[in-house]
Amino acid sequence: MEMFLLKKVLGEALAPLPLCLGIVAIGIFLLWFTRKKNQGKAFVTGGFLFLALLSIESVSGPLLQTLESQYAPLKSSSIHKLSVATGESKISQIVVLAGGLTGDPTLPLHLQILNSSRERLLEGIRLYRLFPNSQLILTGGLGFSSDPEATVLSRVAQTYGVKKSDLILEVQSRDTKDHPLYVPALLNDGPFILVTSAYHMPRAMKLFAKHQLFPIPAPIGHWKRSNSFGIDRIFPSNSGLRLADLAMHEYLGIAWAWLQGQI
Repeated sequence: MEMFLLKKVLGEALAPLPLCLGIVAIGIFLLWFTRKKNQGKAFVTGGFLFLALLSIESVSGPLLQTLESQYAPLKSSSIHKLSVATGESKISQIVVLAGGLTGDPTLPLHLQILNSSRERLLEGIRLYRLFPNSQLILTGGLGFSSDPEATVLSRVAQTYGVKKSDLILEVQSRDTKDHPLYVPALLNDGPFILVTSAYHMPRAMKLFAKHQLFPIPAPIGHWKRSNSFGIDRIFPSNSGLRLADLAMHEYLGIAWAWLQGQI
């Protein structure tokens, strides 16, 4: 529990915005309360420039794309080749990793899950329909909401026509590292597909591989890079900062998993 909270706190503190504001705050302190004026100026300038740079989409986008490009989307042509290679009947399970809840039960059911969860679930449902007699394994336990993530995802899945009998819920995991611990008990002997966000897939695959599990990756939710060079891409923006936040979160997650011996 303590390690889980420590990881969450560090992850939030080292996100681009709080990190850069922290650097600026150190500089302001040095300028106002010490004689180290040059150091203070350096911290303020560095924090500002670092935040401005990470907020530019043409900088943060490629940073995120280094993660997303490691696994290609599972397209229809790839699925056909996959069916021929493994036998369509053998691929009978699709594992979908939850991506968070809004925590607001008053919202319509499909809006109670975050965009990342919705993208992952819809991709899982697409694959479920392409592979007859398959099952959806939805993962995600209790976070800071009343219901497990997998439970809420299953309710949404049923509104999209997924049979309740085809849903398997894993409600014990609280973090990405937990999925490979609890999912194996729900798997059959055949190959299975793993669905998660494209930027999250490298860490997930490494964690599963550590447990001698080698799923077929089906990344979703890629950054939509524009071929045209718009002037908006050279100015700081909320979207640029969001991309940087996702990238730094994943790199920190990979580093943490490596330090803990999880990958």
